[in-house]
Amino acid sequence: MRTVILVYSRRGRSLAMARLLSAKCGAEIREINCPRYDGPLGRLRVWGDIITRRLPEISVTPDIGPADLLIVGAPVWAGQLAAPLRRALQQAERLPPIVGVFVTRRRMGFSTLIDPDLEALTKAGATPNKPMPLLTLLRPEHHVERARKGIEVFCKTLAPLLERRVAPALTLSFRAA
Repeated sequence: MRTVILVYSRRGRSLAMARLLSAKCGAEIREINCPRYDGPLGRLRVWGDIITRRLPEISVTPDIGPADLLIVGAPVWAGQLAAPLRRALQQAERLPPIVGVFVTRRRMGFSTLIDPDLEALTKAGATPNKPMPLLTLLRPEHHVERARKGIEVFCKTLAPLLERRVAPALTLSFRAA
């Protein structure tokens, strides 16, 4: 069974947590790239896209390829999943079954904006109509030990799904336009 972690990380925090998660559950990591948010104007473009609800062009390196299950992760921006991950999830019907979500955020706050994203993921998940397992990591650069404990619990929650045998699903490739 091949499980892949699909992660977007603009500043490296979510990628660091994906690496800890990968080490714990044995999943491969595939990173979403979004050149639009690189460079000195990247942060301004992020906020502009949040306000206008624009979803940027992305690519995934290396390609996801055939996989059985998918765990997705990204930072939370203004109460919603980061736009590059939301772009990838637009193709949820062509992705492997999604079994879990992890997010990194600076602080807890108003998060009902993330609910529609989680509902869509639940429909695309390996166990539809059940709540999608969600791991929220606060300020991971300051709480690595707390993050490790959260990841351990998250992996135990996912263990029955990660052990289930399902037919491999072919996935699409994301290419920058």
